Parts: sequence; structure tokens; C-alpha cells
Amino acid sequence: MSKPSLQFVLVLYRQTWPAVASNKLLSTFLREYPGNHLLIIDNSPEMQDVPIVGEANITYQQYPENPGLAPAYNLALAEASKHHHDWLVLLDQDTTLTEDYLAAILTDKQPLDEVVCRVPQMFANQKQISPLLADAYIDRHWHCPPIGVTNRRVMAINSASVWRVNFLEKIGGFSLEFPLDFLDHWLFYQVHVHHKKIEVLPICLEHDLSVLHYQTMTIERYQSILAAEARYYTEVEIEKKQRHLQQLQRRTIKQFLSVGNRSIWRATWKSYQNLRRKRK
Repeated sequence: MSKPSLQFVLVLYRQTWPAVASNKLLSTFLREYPGNHLLIIDNSPEMQDVPIVGEANITYQQYPENPGLAPAYNLALAEASKHHHDWLVLLDQDTTLTEDYLAAILTDKQPLDEVVCRVPQMFANQKQISPLLADAYIDRHWHCPPIGVTNRRVMAINSASVWRVNFLEKIGGFSLEFPLDFLDHWLFYQVHVHHKKIEVLPICLEHDLSVLHYQTMTIERYQSILAAEARYYTEVEIEKKQRHLQQLQRRTIKQFLSVGNRSIWRATWKSYQNLRRKRK
């Protein structure tokens, strides 16, 4: 069986290349398998020197205006299409890759067109955070799909997901309506509405999920998340809007009791009020 051709995209933000946890592993992999390519998109204010960029299959581009993930992924998709890569691998600086993961995605045991995405099991603080079953609204009582190909509705985080290029082309690339937050929800919803399948790999990776840390999150970042949530549940999965309203109520109370930054719970309550006014 021939090995699939992979286009990687790694999006950085205020992170230097030496500080990326998997930089050495990625560098070694790309040297051993030169038919694959890495595009590094740096959304940081300052351009940086990435020594490996001199190699033929590694490219670096900087966008100091920080347009988000979707534009970066679309650039990578264009490169993947141009060079006829089979799969597009989405990476960010908060995921620690392993040799087992790279070996798994380099061996395509599911070449069927119905399987348009392959995802590892992602953990944060020893708890699985991705992939999750998404038949119902995802809340604190989430459930995880089994390993292997599944027909179930699934949602996973962007990082370390591996996408069939021809499927991404079919859906028109990554939605600029969700340039950063909830892009993963939108993307996996496309798998569902197009009646495709996802493969859960028997691979476990560690990921630092920044949205779990209210103590270090800026109010501007949190407001961006709230705005993306509101857009998603009023424009995409409208049937889950009522359930999201209930979740915002509970989140407000929990934040009021446990989060020191008082602007956080106020922003959540404001989002609830605004979304409630939009109810049909």
C-alpha cells in the first residue's frame, strides 16, 4: 500500500519555533519523508527566524494582522490542491505530537472516500477532550466515540485532525464566518450534513486547551468565543439554540461563584440576554 501524501499546516501565535513542543519531531519526519510538506503560518506581530525553512518542503509565512485559523487553513488547502496532496493535517502550537501519531497518519488504512477525516484521541489534564459524540448539545457530560470508523455524529478540535483534501475542496474550504472559534464545530458539522465518516485513531495526544483557563484568558478573547457561539447556534445548528441558552445561564452562575475576573460572568450574562432576544 502506497503512503499518502500529507500537507501539514502549523499555526503559531506569539510562540517561537524553538518553543513548539513538536518542532524536532516534525523536522525529522519531514526530512525522512520529503514528499510531504509543512506550511508554518505565524500570526504573531513579529516575524521570526525558523532555521528549517531553508529546506525544500517547509514554508514560513507571517500575518501580523492575525486573521485567525480559517484563512491559514485555506492557504494550506490551496497548497495541498496545487501539489496534489491527499490529506491536510491541521496543527497548532498547543498539541504535543508523537512518533506513533505520525506513523498512523502516514499509513492510510481507510482509503475509502466515505472517510474524510481521521482524528487522534486528545487529552488535557488526563481527561479526554476530543473527539466527542455530537448527536446532542455538548456540555460537561460529554461522551466519546470508540476507536475506528464511525457513522455517529462526532465533533473534534482542529489540531491534529487529518482531512481528505478533495472533501475540503467540495465544501469550499474553511468558513471565514468562523475564522477562529467554533471553526471546528462548523467543520465537523459539514461531515455530518454530507453523510461522510470519521476514523478515530488508536492514538492519544496531549493538548493544552486554552479555553479552559478563565484565569489567564483576556476578556476580549472570551468575548470572541461568546460571539462565535452565538453565531453558530443562530446560523448553523439552530435547533440547539434553546439548549445553548440554558447552558449560558448555568455558566453565568458558575463563573459568578468561581471566577475572580468579574467581567467574565458579566459577558456570559450579556451574551445570554442578547441571544434570548433573537429567539424566534
